Amino acid sequence: MTVHASRIAGERTVKIGFRTIGFRDQPVEETLRTLAEIGYHCVELCLESPDLQPRHLTPSRIRQIKSLLEDLGLCLSAVSYHGLQDQLEVRRQNTYRALEITAQFSAPALIVASRNEEPPRLRAQWMEHIDWYRELCTLAEPEGFKIAVEPQPGLVVRNAEDLVKMIQEVKHEALAANLDVAHAALTADDLSWAIYTLGPRLVHVHLADVRGQEHQHLLPGTGQLDWGELYEIFEAVGYQGPYVIDLPRLTGNPTEIAGQALAALRERWPLEV
Repeated sequence: MTVHASRIAGERTVKIGFRTIGFRDQPVEETLRTLAEIGYHCVELCLESPDLQPRHLTPSRIRQIKSLLEDLGLCLSAVSYHGLQDQLEVRRQNTYRALEITAQFSAPALIVASRNEEPPRLRAQWMEHIDWYRELCTLAEPEGFKIAVEPQPGLVVRNAEDLVKMIQEVKHEALAANLDVAHAALTADDLSWAIYTLGPRLVHVHLADVRGQEHQHLLPGTGQLDWGELYEIFEAVGYQGPYVIDLPRLTGNPTEIAGQALAALRERWPLEV
């Protein structure tokens, strides 16, 4: 099956993808076939889906999934594991396994998040994360992929400003950024400043709309974000990485939701497929 890449002005290929957590209740093979049929160009494999738990994802299964991605013409934008609901040591071990999985998939990035913030010891948590990200980067660098940190409200690295500071303090070339535009709206980030300042460290972007201060990812165009402005910001700084639609908790038929999301993005951005 041939999947056509999306394009925007200037003949630059734009990779539009979908994060597989939106299909959490079905086998990933079925999810990949569905997303290719809808017209997505790439996918982010989320290891928090029941079908992709790090402890149970064997090398042979990885090879099978990797082969299917190639057959469908889908590129892999990233592997992700946040583990915010996991016990600390389980999360640590799962992250180590996620590093191995990312390497086995030859993915360009592993997307991670920081821990839930504990205000009385936030400074100590910050220092712990500097050490943790340095360790992850040291393990990732020889394998040729990035550790992309995703800011999120309520976490130690909660916004783009925190992320810029973390990158500066970790001082490792393998540390990068995954910017979620819905999270950025919730934390009142200056997106123009964040994208410009992150520069080449910005390797991955999550797309979803948001309304008010409710942390609920919505279909593009159903919330408060100005999608025309977003497009112009990314164009102005020359971002060339993937854009991945992230709708983890919407209720309904995931196939219909994924199709509606891509159609909504095409209505708001000058994409050709």
